[in-house]
Amino acid sequence: MFILLTGSSHVGKTTACWKALPGLRLSGVKIAGFISPPLLDEHGVKTGIEMVDLTTGKRLTFARVVRGGEPTTIGVYRMVDEAVEWARTLLANALIANADWVVVDEIGPLELHEDKGFAFALEPLADPHRVPNAIVLVREYLADELAERLGRADIVRVRVTAENRADVPAQLVKLIRAAR
Repeated sequence: MFILLTGSSHVGKTTACWKALPGLRLSGVKIAGFISPPLLDEHGVKTGIEMVDLTTGKRLTFARVVRGGEPTTIGVYRMVDEAVEWARTLLANALIANADWVVVDEIGPLELHEDKGFAFALEPLADPHRVPNAIVLVREYLADELAERLGRADIVRVRVTAENRADVPAQLVKLIRAAR
């Protein structure tokens, strides 16, 4: 099963996925990949993006919001080069790991439009024999494009909204348990 976890920016896709993980682990599901929660300052303002390895728990700052006239890598962010390489290696290892589910947070314009970032993972993710089960977070406006590019027949979309985001973690756990 291939779950596309979609929704608009800042709606809570990462949080919903993060909250589903303990329930999956309690069910004995082995998870590899990463999740990318926001880094917030003491006032709750987003200052960057963290990367969390779901196998080891290791965390690195993946990108930070630029200040002043600093150059950006994408959008308002400047990627941290060593963290990008670490994340690429982490994802490459997750794609060949003996895991029940691979989690990728997220595939975005960098991968789909510029063939950068985690674009190398699109081919293995498209192959249900190589990666039988995955949760991939993607913004709503890119979901159709990603689904078409992957061409998998087993795609299930779970859309996160402000109204349902509290229920999505349980929905994910239920879907994944049913797929076992």
